[in-house]
Amino acid sequence: MNPNENDLQHDEIRPRRAAAPRTGEQSVDTLLDRMEATLTHARIMPLSDKCLVEKEEMLFLVRMVREGLPDELRQAKWLLDQNRQMIAEARKEADSIMRDAQAQMARMIDEHEITIKAREEATILIEDATRQSTDIRNSAIKYTRDILTDLQDQLAQIQSFVAKNREELE
Repeated sequence: MNPNENDLQHDEIRPRRAAAPRTGEQSVDTLLDRMEATLTHARIMPLSDKCLVEKEEMLFLVRMVREGLPDELRQAKWLLDQNRQMIAEARKEADSIMRDAQAQMARMIDEHEITIKAREEATILIEDATRQSTDIRNSAIKYTRDILTDLQDQLAQIQSFVAKNREELE
């Protein structure tokens, strides 16, 4: 059987679906169905569980699935990156405050009274920096958690919608 005949068989076996819910695009569910059908009906290698598929077709389908994913996933990734950046900046600032406090302590070490005051101020700066860093980190984590919870709820709705449509099709 030549490759064109194999493609014809795949096209005949692939389930026919209603129009995709997005105008001008195929739904992620439809694309996944095409990938599944391609894999299900791919030629099997003798004496193994491996099969032959058209690389370009599978890569195209994967790209289409990626493009069909909700924007919320990209937004969540962006938020995570932003949160990591904020935490890194907070750490950098805390390190800078620590270096400043250590330098100030070294200058004042000659005089006992000034040394005691410098240690107190350094401790306060360290506590402030630690508290600020912790507050920023906790806020970033809470914000990310809220976004991810919202995303999870949206994905659950999408999954429920997909399951409902599949049931209707069956």
